[in-house]
Amino acid sequence: MKRWNSQIVLILLIIHSCSPEVREPTITTESFLTEMTDLRRLPTLSNPPYRTIQFSSYDRRSKSPEQEGWFSNDDGFGGETIPGFEEVLKEPDGEGTGEYLICDIQQPGAIVRLWTAGITGRIRLYLDHVNKPFYEGPAADFFWNTPKALVGKEPDTNTFRQFDAVYYPIPFSKRCRLEWIGNISELHFYHVEARVYDPGTLIRTFSKDQGTSLSKDLKVQNPDVKTDSGEWIKIEVPPMESKVLWQKQGSMAILRFSVQVHSANMEAALRKSVLKIHFDHSPTPQVESPLGDFFGAAPGINPFQSLPFSVNQQGVMTCRFFMPFGESARITVENLSDEPVQITTQVSTTDFPWEEGKTMHFRARWKINHELTASDSLIWDMPFLLAFGKGRVVGAASYVYNPSNVPTSWGNWWGEGDEKIFVDADTFPSFFGTGSEDYYNYSWSSARIFSHPYCGQPRNDGPGNRGYVSNYRWHILDDIPFDDKLAFYMELRSHGPVPDFSYGRIVYFYALPGLLDDYQPVTPEDVRDLPYREWNPEAYLGSAGYRFVEAEDLLVRNPQVRLEKGQIWAGGKILIWKPERRNDRITLILNVNQEITNTHIGFTLAKQPGGGAVSLIINGNRIQLKGESILQLIEENQTVLDNFFSGPVTLKKGRNEIQFENACDRPDSSVGIDFIWLKANEMN
Repeated sequence: MKRWNSQIVLILLIIHSCSPEVREPTITTESFLTEMTDLRRLPTLSNPPYRTIQFSSYDRRSKSPEQEGWFSNDDGFGGETIPGFEEVLKEPDGEGTGEYLICDIQQPGAIVRLWTAGITGRIRLYLDHVNKPFYEGPAADFFWNTPKALVGKEPDTNTFRQFDAVYYPIPFSKRCRLEWIGNISELHFYHVEARVYDPGTLIRTFSKDQGTSLSKDLKVQNPDVKTDSGEWIKIEVPPMESKVLWQKQGSMAILRFSVQVHSANMEAALRKSVLKIHFDHSPTPQVESPLGDFFGAAPGINPFQSLPFSVNQQGVMTCRFFMPFGESARITVENLSDEPVQITTQVSTTDFPWEEGKTMHFRARWKINHELTASDSLIWDMPFLLAFGKGRVVGAASYVYNPSNVPTSWGNWWGEGDEKIFVDADTFPSFFGTGSEDYYNYSWSSARIFSHPYCGQPRNDGPGNRGYVSNYRWHILDDIPFDDKLAFYMELRSHGPVPDFSYGRIVYFYALPGLLDDYQPVTPEDVRDLPYREWNPEAYLGSAGYRFVEAEDLLVRNPQVRLEKGQIWAGGKILIWKPERRNDRITLILNVNQEITNTHIGFTLAKQPGGGAVSLIINGNRIQLKGESILQLIEENQTVLDNFFSGPVTLKKGRNEIQFENACDRPDSSVGIDFIWLKANEMN
C-alpha cells in the first residue's frame, strides 16, 4: 500500500512539473495608478512593451496629406458629412438617434485618458467578452466623472479629472468596446486614449472593487527617494558667452534640476539664455532650449505647479524628469543677449545603474517660427518633432505670440488645428485630434489660467487668446513609445488672418543612444526681441456688431484714477482705479440719442494679483456681470485682460451713469478698466 501511494505521489509530481505555470497578472489597476506618479520608470524601455493609440471624433474627410479634406474641421459639433466614429452600428431612427462605434480593441490593454468638450447621448462600455455592458449611462458622466460612473463612488482626490480630460486607468485582459448612442446632430466630441499590449500579456480587468481603491493623490515628486540634494551654485554668464553650470562623471541620474535667473529684463533673459545638456560625451546636446521655454515659463516668469515641472512666484524653476547617464553629464547656458545674466542652480542626483539597450537619455527639442500669418484658409502642419530611433514621448508645450486685434476667443483663437502624431509604420496618424486646446486637455479656446499635474495654461494675456499664450501637456500615464520613428505635427489654423504670428514649441522625450532627430541649434534670430504690437479692438466674429470706447474717454474726473502704460492693454494704456475704502465709486458717463432697452454692455477689465472686487451700477440700478453681483478681479499669478458682459439694461436718452463700486476691504486693491463694448447699431 505504501508502494502504491508513493507511485501516486510520483505521478502527481510529474504532472505538476509538466503543467504550464499559472501566473498572476502583474498589470493591474493598482500598477497603473502607481505609474501615474512614477517618473523613474520613463527612461527604461517597458517590459512588456505596448503602444499608445487614440480614437477621436476627428473629421473623417481627413484621409491623407495628399488628398483634399486633410484639414477638414467638423469634428464633434454635430451634423458632420461623415459621422466621426469608427462605424455606424445602427442608422438614426425617426427621432435622429443612432448607434455608433467609438472603438473595439481586441487585445489586452487599458484606457488611460478620456477627454470631451461636450457630449450628449449615452455610452456602452464592454470589457473582455462579456455581453452585458460594464457601464451603460450618460456619455458626459463617463467622460467627465468616470470614477463615479464606473464604481458609483467619488475618489478621495480630484486630480483624476484635469480640466476636460480624465486620467482614470481602465485595464482589460482581452477586449474593450465603446459604443455611443445619440443624435448625430448634437455635440459628440471625444478622445479615448489607450495602451495596447501584445496578445497573451497578463492584465487584470478593471472591476468595481479595484476602482474604489483609486484614491491616491498625484504628488509632484516621490518623497521616499534618497537623493544627493546638491548645493546652490551662482554663476554669471557674460553676453555671447557660454558657461558650465554643472557637470558630473559616473553612472547616475539627475533627479531634480532647479534654476533661478536674475536680470533687469526677465523675459529677454529667459528667452535668450539657452540651456544645453550633454549626456555621455555626446557632441550634440540631447537638450537644447531657451531656459524659460524648457521650464514651461515662457515668456517671463509664469508660476505653475505640475508633476514634472514647477515655477514658483520667486522665479525658481524646477524640472523633475528623471535623467540617467552612463558616464557623464554637463549642463551649460549660452547667453545670446547683450547683457550679463546671473544664474543660480541646484542639481540633485541619485545612484542609477545604466543598462545598455534598456536605459534611455532624456531629450528636449525646441523650435520657433516668426513672421507667420495664421489663417483660416492657408493651413499647414507645424512640425514639432521628427525622430528616427527608439524612444517615448513624455510631453510637449506651445508658446505662441498671437497679435490679433479681435478681443474675444471666438475670433482670435489660434489653435483650431489638430495634433497629428505618426508612430513607426503609420500611414495615418495614431493620434489625430480635434483641436490644439483639446490636445492640451481644455476646450472651447478657454482663456483661463490653470495648472494641473499633467496640463496647464500658465500664461494667456487676453482678452480671449490674444497676446502671449503658453500651454503644456505631460504624457506620463499616456506616454507614446516608438520603436523606429515618430513624426509629431500640430496644425496651425486660426479663426482669421493674423500676420506677425510667432509659434514656439518643444517636445520632451526619451531615446536610446543613436537616435537621429530634426535637431537645429538655437540661433540669435530664433530668440530675437519680439516687438509687442500695439493693438486696438476689432469687430469680428464674436465681437461683430460692437464698437469700442476707451474707459478714460468716459471718465468723470477722479483723484483715485491714473493711466498706466503696458504692452497688453488696448492702445498701450489702461485706466487704473485705486479705491481708498469699501463702497467708493468710479463714474463713467455715456451719452445716447435715444432710449435703448434690453441692451448689453461689455467691459474689458484687468485681472491681476492685486485685483479687487467690484459691483456694477447703471443709472442707479445694480447690474450683474457674468451673472455675478460682485465681480472678483484677482488672478493669483498673472495679469490678464478678460471680458465681462452685463445682464439686460436700459439706457435712457441723454446722460447715463455707469458706476463701479468697490466691494473689497483690502486698501491696496486696484481695478483696471481698459475699454467698453457698445452695440454699434444703438450708438452714435
